[in-house]
Amino acid sequence: MVDDLVARIEAQLGWGDGKNWNNGDFEELSERIFAETKKRLSVTTLKRIWGRAERVANPSSSTLNILSEFVGYDNWRMFVQAQVSQESTEAPQIEAKAPFPWKIPLALGFVMLIALLLAFYASDTEQPSMPTPSLEKTDFHFSRRTLSEGLPNSVVFAYDATAAPDGASIEIQQSWDNKKRMTVSATDSIATSIYYRPGFFKSKLVVGDTVVKETDVFIPTQGWLGMVENDSMPIYLETREIQKDDYLAITPETVAAYGLDPRTTEVVTSLYHVADYGELYTDDFQLSLQLQNTFPQGRTGCQWVRMFVLYDGGAIGIPLAKKGCAAQLDLMLFGDYISGKTTDLSGLGVDFTEAATLQCNSKAGMLEILVNGQTAYTAKVPIAAKKLVGVVVHFEGSGLMKEVSLGNTQGLYHAL
Repeated sequence: MVDDLVARIEAQLGWGDGKNWNNGDFEELSERIFAETKKRLSVTTLKRIWGRAERVANPSSSTLNILSEFVGYDNWRMFVQAQVSQESTEAPQIEAKAPFPWKIPLALGFVMLIALLLAFYASDTEQPSMPTPSLEKTDFHFSRRTLSEGLPNSVVFAYDATAAPDGASIEIQQSWDNKKRMTVSATDSIATSIYYRPGFFKSKLVVGDTVVKETDVFIPTQGWLGMVENDSMPIYLETREIQKDDYLAITPETVAAYGLDPRTTEVVTSLYHVADYGELYTDDFQLSLQLQNTFPQGRTGCQWVRMFVLYDGGAIGIPLAKKGCAAQLDLMLFGDYISGKTTDLSGLGVDFTEAATLQCNSKAGMLEILVNGQTAYTAKVPIAAKKLVGVVVHFEGSGLMKEVSLGNTQGLYHAL
């Protein structure tokens, strides 16, 4: 049944066989699932479902529920029931004959087997939680304190949930990802979490199914931070490993020094800059930078680069790749996804024999993306002004970045 669910998702996406997907495809699937269901599945979890990482024999019921919801079913049990019903409907019709006596137990056994399977899937499916009684949010307290300025960074959460109803679950959610929750006790008041990547996170105190308090967790970088991404614990690069004469780079030699080969495995390297930029907001900013992917023989052959502008509560994601790969690109703009399979994103295709200039300008309610001085895409800015908090660049394999500037029409300027 899990294979049926995987096939259904592949058909819905239209990206072909999942065995040919790259890490970016799984990242996009994770984002699309979150946009559709408001529930998050990690890239690692998705890869395991698709057999692209160490596969688990029995995926969790919550994972199967979310994937089933993504393809239009209420939960995994409903998906299984629909498949069983479809198979019975499509079974070839044979002229009815009186069964031989030995066939009667066999038929009954088959019916019992189906019933047991349905019962198994029902028991493996998360049962709906009991409605949480009305809560007075002022009765709860939630605050945080970071322990250092570097990464990884532990955060101490102080909370008071003694007003929670008896038997109600109490959890602390680290960020927007509702899978990153830890259960805490109403009789305790301190809990800690560890963050491996910089950013601006909305942490939540959740009682039952109700968010009663939120607090911001801001983990900045000290200038630019280089990483080699892993699904769990990234490799942090020293400043000397990324700082060149007048630009920043993660070179093929640096990647090879960590025993990684982008020709045979998916290797993602990243540059993070997370900081307080002052009065820079999504409705008025100009970002300009030059980017170049420097590993032409990467596993996908597309030499992709993805740049993200982080803001309070979300991100703007702009990809670049070789011109022939434009159909595989996807823009992420204010919670919406624009697919290169249904939209002309050819303006985001570049020749990486030299650095490409990428500009992202927001003004008067419109966002304009320019590549090498030519408009590649425009869109409305549909959200209220949100504070900018970071710039992140991901490379397939290796890459360089230079001449980064960030400012607005009011004259505020940062040379990052």
